Amino acid sequence: MKPASGLGNLTRRDFVKSAAGATLSLAVMAPSRAASGSFVTTVFGGTYEREYRKAVLDPFERETGVKVLAKLGVTSEWVTNALVNRRRPEIDVLLLPYPDNIKVAADGIAMPLTAQDIPNMKDVDPIWYDQFRGMGVALDYVGYGIAYREDLVPKAPTAWKDLWDPAFKNKVTIPDIGSWGSWEMLVVAARLNGGGEDNMAPAFPALQKLKPNVRQFFKSGAELAQLLDSGEAWVCGMTTNIAPYGLIDAGKPVKFIYPTDGAMAGVASYHIAKNSPNADLCKTFINFALSPPVQSAFCAGVIAGPVNRNATVTEKIKQRVPPIDQLRVFDWFKILPQMQALADRWNQEVAF
Repeated sequence: MKPASGLGNLTRRDFVKSAAGATLSLAVMAPSRAASGSFVTTVFGGTYEREYRKAVLDPFERETGVKVLAKLGVTSEWVTNALVNRRRPEIDVLLLPYPDNIKVAADGIAMPLTAQDIPNMKDVDPIWYDQFRGMGVALDYVGYGIAYREDLVPKAPTAWKDLWDPAFKNKVTIPDIGSWGSWEMLVVAARLNGGGEDNMAPAFPALQKLKPNVRQFFKSGAELAQLLDSGEAWVCGMTTNIAPYGLIDAGKPVKFIYPTDGAMAGVASYHIAKNSPNADLCKTFINFALSPPVQSAFCAGVIAGPVNRNATVTEKIKQRVPPIDQLRVFDWFKILPQMQALADRWNQEVAF
């Protein structure tokens, strides 16, 4: 909410500048400086890392005296590392997007997290930890919606089904398989045609019908932005707010909407390695990151939704991130075992 892993290209978010701030030292339940020690955690790069260090890592180190060793890289590599070293973890806290966060929960790498150990979880809606079967908790979230060129479309799209409108022939772009948003696109296509996580087959004839409208399958936010900016694509289905608002803030005639039938959710979530020798420190850290002041500052910086219901939500977040009741979270545990077969079928039946 890399952003979505990329899901593989871990620039899940190319966020805009920070409004982060103030009085983080007053974060609730901040532990004593006497704690000391260290642990290793992952972090996405770019602007996300900058805001994360400013609002979360640096204040935590100041408050506790604990050294946080931040590991950059690719999420799939972090998950592989966690699998290979599951008995003696090299990474204590995994911060991950979909679907990698589901993989660590499904593979039994992560330990259960509860409000008894992480008190601020009592103020987090269950949607942000139940989806991980208790083996993780979200830090922040975004929504997937539709971006379009206001000056070029003959009529504005309002729902997912509008991507199939013949008026958009050769002018739509959607994510390529394996890119962030691609699994969400498959689920939407299945649900619109009588299927769902338990029956993904209807997605493929639907996507074949969509192909005359598809100009290109995009692989990154930069590619998406270029297609919209140039006018090669009029409509982009299944994107977070980040790339579209980069164009909007630059004065481009782009509009971004969340469909009337719901925005698909994207999250970044915490998972503690099951055999971490630093589990208590990790729980203290996650509790700190979920506290209202830290949530407020960090999410203001990256323009994402806070998961703690007591955090402050800025006007920019209200404008750009959907409220929780507009989000749709599907059962990733049902999709995960199907991913290879779904990717193979996409490449045979959908790809150009």
